[in-house]
Amino acid sequence: MKNLFLILCLMVSSIAFSKDVIVKFGTVAPAGTPWADTLDEIKKRVDKESGKSIKIKTYLGGQLGGELEILNGIRRGRIQGGGITSAALGSVITEMNVLEIPFIFNSYEEADYVLDNFLLEPFKELFEKKGLIFVSWAENGWRNIGLKNKMVKKPSDLKGVKVRSQNAIPHMEFWKKVEANAVPIEVPEVLSALNTGVVEGFDNTALFTLAAEWQTAIKHFSITEHIYQPAAVVYSSKFWKKMNEEQRKILMGPGNKMAPPSRAAVRALGGELTEILKGMGINVYKLSESERGEFKKVIGDLQKEIVAKLGGDSKKIYDLILKGKESFKNK
Repeated sequence: MKNLFLILCLMVSSIAFSKDVIVKFGTVAPAGTPWADTLDEIKKRVDKESGKSIKIKTYLGGQLGGELEILNGIRRGRIQGGGITSAALGSVITEMNVLEIPFIFNSYEEADYVLDNFLLEPFKELFEKKGLIFVSWAENGWRNIGLKNKMVKKPSDLKGVKVRSQNAIPHMEFWKKVEANAVPIEVPEVLSALNTGVVEGFDNTALFTLAAEWQTAIKHFSITEHIYQPAAVVYSSKFWKKMNEEQRKILMGPGNKMAPPSRAAVRALGGELTEILKGMGINVYKLSESERGEFKKVIGDLQKEIVAKLGGDSKKIYDLILKGKESFKNK
């Protein structure tokens, strides 16, 4: 009888182990972008390494809602994973907002160095405390400003202009400093808001602008590069706890080693995207360093002001960024 019980237990265990694992993976990144390509690569690798027992189903372009909806779904375990920008992650991980402070990074190379060498482990811990398993950094890139009726060359060009903003402290504070009228709107509703006049413009990367077709509602695109926006690939802690060690290993894959090729794919498009915008009749203007300097002058000590407002371990993260920037400069 005892042996029969053991055999039954083993049979139940075997059945449970052989059951396919379905991983719903959500993002607002549209199809046809490097982000979608990265997710497709993850999907193929997991499919191969798991012998098709782990099936990743990607939901692109906000099919599962805006970023905040996707993020909440992941934390609750209803969505198993996702690719989320630092601004949305900042709604639950306060310290992520530090990464979005205007002009905190000077170049892609500096941002990569600091994120990979100084912030990886601290953020893994912060993510886990909020019900998320950190896999890898990803990237949206440098945010620029698109408007319907005029080109932005100086801070005063934004005075009183209704702009779509991510609902995050660094973004809202930036718009406040340049005296714009910021309206927080989730990604799936932005194009409609632009077309109906709820807002007159937005800030985002050229890549995301084209992928989401926001360029159809503007005439001017200013390359301001005022905010560098990273993102992260994450899994739900609730989902993660249900996986065995082998499944976790497969799902994690190379971890943050995915970041360099993912970033490279986004950056490789570079000037090609601005040429595409021009070809669509959009007026494109790149601010000079002195013009960007005017924005830096207007926002003043905004970096320290934002850190003070954020609380938590934000000061610690900010200090690590400064330490990383100094190390990058001297390497």
